[in-house]
Amino acid sequence: MNYLTEPKEGWVIPVSIPVSQEDRQTLATDVGKLIAELAPELQMPAIDVAADVKGEWQGISTESPNPEMSDKERYQVLTGDVKSGPVFFHIHGGGYVTGSAAMERTATFRIAKTGGARIFAVDYRIAPQHPFPAGLLDALLAYKYLVDPPPGAFHDPVDPSNLIVVGDSAGV
Repeated sequence: MNYLTEPKEGWVIPVSIPVSQEDRQTLATDVGKLIAELAPELQMPAIDVAADVKGEWQGISTESPNPEMSDKERYQVLTGDVKSGPVFFHIHGGGYVTGSAAMERTATFRIAKTGGARIFAVDYRIAPQHPFPAGLLDALLAYKYLVDPPPGAFHDPVDPSNLIVVGDSAGV
């Protein structure tokens, strides 16, 4: 439920972030070791690193790209004015059990409009279908995607000093 109407000039481009088998194994091992060290009493479920992570680029623009354009071409047109500015990395709330990037668009569009920036909103997996640490792993992989994009990504690498992490509840 949105309490405020979404800005009419908001745009969304869905993204599927591929995760290599090597990255999946490395991340599962590293996160498993870290959790075991920080909380040895925790009975850890098997760590399930996604084959791909969902997210979406969001922003505000008065441009109206041609509907025949590819998502990458639309991204180039819609982000033309904000490419040198900050990127807001949005991690939605919901305690890792509810919520989505789409549900937060009213807030993220307003952040984009106020901050004159692009938003990357990760749509992490939620419990109970995907227990801890699935959502956390998705957020880590989305961060890696922003600062070290794979070939074919819509964006250039984002300097971590130009990245602003925002969210609510589980997000921050």
